[in-house]
Amino acid sequence: RDRTSNAGAFARMAAATPPLKPTLTRVELDPSGKAHCAWCDTAIEKDSPRVVRLFFHAPGSYSRNNGASTGENPGGWQEHFMHPQCTFQFDDNSKGKDAKCVGCGQDVKPRERVLSRFGHKDARCKPSSSAPLYYCFDCCAGFLRSDPALLVGHVGVRQAEADVAWRSRLFPVAGTRGGPPPLPRDLAVRQAFLSCFRFGDSEDAAAEASAVARHIELQRTIAAALTADRKRKSPGG
Repeated sequence: RDRTSNAGAFARMAAATPPLKPTLTRVELDPSGKAHCAWCDTAIEKDSPRVVRLFFHAPGSYSRNNGASTGENPGGWQEHFMHPQCTFQFDDNSKGKDAKCVGCGQDVKPRERVLSRFGHKDARCKPSSSAPLYYCFDCCAGFLRSDPALLVGHVGVRQAEADVAWRSRLFPVAGTRGGPPPLPRDLAVRQAFLSCFRFGDSEDAAAEASAVARHIELQRTIAAALTADRKRKSPGG
């Protein structure tokens, strides 16, 4: 499929009324610096790009992921936010079942798709019980390319391969040492996955270096937060 057409489809989706189903809707600059990423639960810096996800939130406790800081959450369809670097992960679950791509609606197999998932309410960088969003490689690329001006220099091919602070497993355990992210073992599949993060026919060296540097800085922030979490939970912490 033509990934340029996918990018145009996602741009039109962002301009339309959000459908009442969980989905990624757009990329935008954070206006306040108050929101926390729905995966790693660390702050999204003001004027940095964030991915917006439409999500049905049950009434009750407020969520920092949509910038709230006090009071009760009334529940309902709401927008939650994520770092672009935290939004897409390769689905390395070999025992998973086929699932429909949120973008095009086609069935996609495990290890031929990416997923986007929230973190657990009690532990950052650990999957929540809510179902992830699945995207085929073409639709993942289409979403990322829907607004390249905001994402170039923040995500990229080398950034997608760079180490993460959380433990790299299908079910990562918060508070353990990080390492390489989930990546395809098959070379052809790996190249197809990494091409999602390429914004042109060739890699821009300066943009790739910028994306890696920002990724490393974010992972340091996440690692520090995970360390603080461990200290709070340890006896006498």
